[in-house]
Amino acid sequence: MYSKEQITKIRQLINNYFDKGEVFDKLKKKIESEKIQIDDLDNEKLTKLLRETNLIDNLILDIKHLDEIDEFNKQNKQLTFVDPDRINYRSVSLRIYKGRAFLDFIEPENSKLQLYLSFCGQRFASATVDATVEPEFNELFLFDLRTDAQKANVDLLTLSKLDHPIELCVIQIQNGQRKLFSQKLIEWRFLLCYGNISLNIELPTTYNTKMQNERKNHVGILQIHLELLPKTGLVLLPENIVVSQLSKEKSVINQISDRFHTYGNAWWNDFKELKLSVRPIKLYSESQDGIWRPSSTFIRELQSVRGIMSPNHAARFVSLIPMKTSDRGPSGDRLEVWHRFPTFLALKGGDFEDHCLLLCSFFLGFNIDAFVVFGSTADRPHGWVMTRLRQPKQPNQKQAEYIYNFWEPLTGHKFQLNDPKVPQLYKRIGCIFNHKCFYANIQENDSVLRTDLNIEDYTKWKAVDPNELNLLKPQNFQLVLLRQTMHADELEPKLELQLREAIGSYRKIINLATRYDEKLGSIMQIALANYETEKITGLQFAQTEFQSAIRTYIPEGHTFMSFPICFNHMNIQKMLEDIKTSPIGGEVLTARGDQTYHAVRVKMEIYPEDIYAVWVSVTVRFHKIV
Repeated sequence: MYSKEQITKIRQLINNYFDKGEVFDKLKKKIESEKIQIDDLDNEKLTKLLRETNLIDNLILDIKHLDEIDEFNKQNKQLTFVDPDRINYRSVSLRIYKGRAFLDFIEPENSKLQLYLSFCGQRFASATVDATVEPEFNELFLFDLRTDAQKANVDLLTLSKLDHPIELCVIQIQNGQRKLFSQKLIEWRFLLCYGNISLNIELPTTYNTKMQNERKNHVGILQIHLELLPKTGLVLLPENIVVSQLSKEKSVINQISDRFHTYGNAWWNDFKELKLSVRPIKLYSESQDGIWRPSSTFIRELQSVRGIMSPNHAARFVSLIPMKTSDRGPSGDRLEVWHRFPTFLALKGGDFEDHCLLLCSFFLGFNIDAFVVFGSTADRPHGWVMTRLRQPKQPNQKQAEYIYNFWEPLTGHKFQLNDPKVPQLYKRIGCIFNHKCFYANIQENDSVLRTDLNIEDYTKWKAVDPNELNLLKPQNFQLVLLRQTMHADELEPKLELQLREAIGSYRKIINLATRYDEKLGSIMQIALANYETEKITGLQFAQTEFQSAIRTYIPEGHTFMSFPICFNHMNIQKMLEDIKTSPIGGEVLTARGDQTYHAVRVKMEIYPEDIYAVWVSVTVRFHKIV
């Protein structure tokens, strides 16, 4: 049965369908070919003609397509909205049924699987399912093939030149930890020849799954069905056109890769001739699919990313993505794998390289001159982002002058070069690069304080020919962030209650009673509202009101102490441990005296991709007993 809303949509669809001139033209031609007089037409004959011309069948297909869109909206209501009018536009339907031969899960374990798909600026996430030998996904995704601002249909021949695969990654979730189980680039363009295709996709091993069993080359099979929509009016392409196009693309990529490989070897040999001290020069890096690629190809300008409103918002967003140290290989060395942006976000964590690449790409999208700097701290490799702001040129000034800033992607902090924290955080600089350039530091002293950052000075920096870099294919496509599905107003009270219980249990162990002051917690909300704003803008508000509220509320002679802290997780025990180990936090938790009252307040800021900041304020007021 159809709902009232669906019936309305179907009526609108039928009206729109018969308003098309081609419908009546086909019907008119059929009547003329059958030599039927208009006066002889009745309902039975008209219905027969409509069926013989396939007009009714095509209409039924479109109505079935409407059902698929409604189902899609229900499954993905938190992620996207599909306009019913979209049925008139070219799109790809991807249905994922189930997995087979996921042999890693023969033994039952408390593990889940989740799919993430990206295509042409569209991203979707599936529901999580139990990780079994044959996981039941049963998901439907729709990808829009319209690419121009007018949202007009693109002809199939043009679409055959759209070198943009559907990017799939399978995430395994176990004990709150996420890892890349498999990833696959799905070539969809044979749809332009057949209209629909059913495939059994072999999911390859990744750097994670390969370590567990070196002999495996795939970890499972995924049953999928691809369909080109709408099904009406399709004039499919001959297969040889798509085959030829794919062959040309592969040939061009191979030629460019071979050319850059030859150039890169010569460039590297020239660099070694300089006989400089050992320094990190990242001309190539290993991608998540196990292929070494030029490092510059991992960066691209990310323009108009919804949810990232300024460079400061970008720095804050990237800093809240948890830092996850790379895995170790069999030899004990760190597996330095650079992920594509959708995979990094699906994993909800990554090493410093992933943070650097994403932050630099966000900055470039704001038309900021930004670069990834690869070097080291005192004891380990590290990377950060450098921006340079061009100063107005003065009369008779020959060279442009810049203001340089270093951005730490793991914290979001910005430092000017003369900041005393810079030499404490960063020690050496090996290379600087973005999507258009690559420079190796060839100065005798590569320390941060002694390195001249004028990368255009060829006596101090060895450049890769930008013309060679421009030929390379980027590893990342334009990014879109998933809408947040978490709700702060639901999570904040739960976290507050859990923290209260944890603090009460801790104080009970050290023989202290715990009482809570609701009004004090309400006052602390003013301060909590400030912290996230200050992180992004550097500005504070309502400070006078907050200080006045505290002064008038705390009784004379009583002590007031507060400890604010920010987390990017919701693990209560870890939160309590961090509060306990802080000198001020520990004092607040163990405070004792007459009329001792505590307050716990939580404020969450949730960003796209369900990346979040949890601000916690633990406060106490009491009268000291001398």
